[in-house]
Amino acid sequence: MKDQLVNLTTKARLMQVTIDVIAEEGFQSVTIRKVAAKAGVNIAAVNYHFGSKDALINEALKQVTDQLKNAFEYLQTCSDDAESKLAIFIKNYTDILFKYPDIIKNMINHAIHDKPVDQQVEYIAFLKTEGFELIKHIIGEIRPDQDECFHSLKALHLLSGLSFPILMGKYIGEVMGVDLSIDELRQLHIKLLLANVCRDD
Repeated sequence: MKDQLVNLTTKARLMQVTIDVIAEEGFQSVTIRKVAAKAGVNIAAVNYHFGSKDALINEALKQVTDQLKNAFEYLQTCSDDAESKLAIFIKNYTDILFKYPDIIKNMINHAIHDKPVDQQVEYIAFLKTEGFELIKHIIGEIRPDQDECFHSLKALHLLSGLSFPILMGKYIGEVMGVDLSIDELRQLHIKLLLANVCRDD
């Protein structure tokens, strides 16, 4: 990780370390002391750039939700056929979910308890106004034989299928006997999700 940090500004280094700690150890492991030590700066630098641990974590959340939003851009900008676009979107989105499972679980938990954080409110608004419609539109291109309600339900199935394994975490393996951290199984999961959206009624 140190090699990745060499050319970053102090603020960017602190942010990258925070995201890495959350991804590898979970939210509960984020402390200003740990972040400063891993970034190779003093504690005062964390307070100078972010003001508090909560502000640091909020900025980390924003970076991850921005990555999730960026995954949707492919649905608009790529010239591939609709099914290929959706396949690449699913893979990119899944990669982000599995890179930051603790952040995703935290976001879902806040939503379940109706206490979304600012970044989550923004992401939910994005899903409502743009993201969900983009997925529905692509599904509509793939399945023009079906109506808008069908397209909405398939989009719901897709997003649920992507998020549920993250929410369940290690219990997916214990209950269902599959470990989606294994790349081959995750690719099969993606393939089956795509097939469900594109072909199964």
